[in-house]
Amino acid sequence: MSEGGFVARDQPLRALGYMSLAAGSFTAMNALARGMGGVPWPSLALSRAVIGLAVALAVARGRGATLRVRDQGVMWRRSLFGSAGMLCTFYALTHLPLSTATTLLNTTPLWIALAARVTLGERVGRAVGAALALAFAGVVLIERPGMVSGDPAGLVALLASAASAMAMVSLRRLSGESPEGVVVHFSAVATGVMALATGLWWATEGAPRWPHGGEILGVFAMGLAATAGQLALTRAYTLDRAARVGAAGWLQVVLAIGVDAAVFKHVPGAWAAAGIALVLLAGAALVADARRDVSRAG
Repeated sequence: MSEGGFVARDQPLRALGYMSLAAGSFTAMNALARGMGGVPWPSLALSRAVIGLAVALAVARGRGATLRVRDQGVMWRRSLFGSAGMLCTFYALTHLPLSTATTLLNTTPLWIALAARVTLGERVGRAVGAALALAFAGVVLIERPGMVSGDPAGLVALLASAASAMAMVSLRRLSGESPEGVVVHFSAVATGVMALATGLWWATEGAPRWPHGGEILGVFAMGLAATAGQLALTRAYTLDRAARVGAAGWLQVVLAIGVDAAVFKHVPGAWAAAGIALVLLAGAALVADARRDVSRAG
């Protein structure tokens, strides 16, 4: 492994730990975005991208990490898919309840399992497949009313999930880049994409309202949380197989439901409670599978 580069061999327990950190960070970002529903989504997306870029550059400089890109093709694919996912994510977060948006956004592992099979040739083992099935069933139970409502925002959330899956699978191919370099590249590309989207909004809907007052602090916190999540996510996908790492992201659904209940007073019913139990069971299955891999490697 080169200095500052990615770890080549699989380390499933460390990957799950980083994914847990990423899930918490992205839940905080999503909750902050949902709480600023008065600000148009293109403004939120651009603000998040700009702050994320500034924070990522500061982190990279502080750690002395290289920003040099070795594999331009894969890096651009990761950044463009990630930017498309971010754009759709902010639309979904401002048009759906937090738990509904998070649930649909976290169908990513289903897309990852398919994409990893096709693009990486990764075999999805029985344990990971069972965990995916349990998690999917849990998500259906949690948000069964919203998923059949026909709201276009739900489709946008699914598009965000599919785009994010392609971005995450690309991370597995970036074996020679530093995590900081990956996040800086993504944040720079995302800033350009969000600026274009804001310009189109300006042309069609009039000048967007920018965050002001206390909202500025909220946007800054959103950028910090998002960047922390991106760094943890990037590290996780270089430490283990894409399908299993992506499946661990279901933890974000459980966290979002808790925040939705505590902050936004959206309390899940009996069906949702059953779904949460299935998601937690899926997470336990992933940890058990990771431990078995560690034992075999030992």
